[in-house]
Amino acid sequence: MYTWRRTLCLVLWLCLLVPMKAVASEVLRGYDAQEGYQYVYLGRFPQTAQGEVHPVLWRVLSVKEGQAYLLSEYILFNNRIHSDDEEYAAFSGAFNQTEVFSLLNGPFEQVEITAEEEAYLREQTYYGYAYEAEMSFLEQAFTPVEAAYLVTDEALGSVFLPSAEDLKNAAYGFGSNELRQAYGTPYAIEQCGLFQYMNGSSPYWTRTQSISYDYAARCTKEEGNLGYIRCVVMNEGCRPAVRLRLDHLQILGGSGTMDDPYTLAR
Repeated sequence: MYTWRRTLCLVLWLCLLVPMKAVASEVLRGYDAQEGYQYVYLGRFPQTAQGEVHPVLWRVLSVKEGQAYLLSEYILFNNRIHSDDEEYAAFSGAFNQTEVFSLLNGPFEQVEITAEEEAYLREQTYYGYAYEAEMSFLEQAFTPVEAAYLVTDEALGSVFLPSAEDLKNAAYGFGSNELRQAYGTPYAIEQCGLFQYMNGSSPYWTRTQSISYDYAARCTKEEGNLGYIRCVVMNEGCRPAVRLRLDHLQILGGSGTMDDPYTLAR
């Protein structure tokens, strides 16, 4: 009896020393009107004005059919949707044919410019992340382990932009214009040239082509309402989204709040 009790105490003590791993499919949930959002750290990206790299914070919009739909809490950089509005119109705004698709997913080659050209573009607010990025967001932000969590398909790639319909979906927490407002990181504003409204928020793109003008894409405006602008505009923000596979995905730490997001293996 003494030996049995001693063994049990030892097992319980070891359990306290070993961090518990939660299965994501049993823990993650989508937006709830009463509880709000859950949050996850996934990937790392420059976020301070000096370009220091920090974990990317994502809000969980929905969880269904073994996948979690995540949207970056902050606007991480700005860039045009596509470099040529006539081309954009010709391929009917197909997301997987745009420059921003390549910038997010690769393959992507940095658009090289001279120091004089950079100064001019910054002055004219035509500067964007395509002139900063040395590789795609996917390659820069995620380790191979993290990239393996992501759902990938031909239409959206692994990293994409939300659709206009997504940003009108009350089930995702977007029941009003104000709830669509988002804010850029200091890196996006200071280094990339993200436009900032007087209220502190910034506009960001959707992947949806404008119905009224085929050279334009839908985007948010100052009050969080949805409008459109030419696809070649550089100072509109990019707020990436991803879909996580929940099978075999384990949560290593955190409580899922904004201040204590869930963390995953890297």
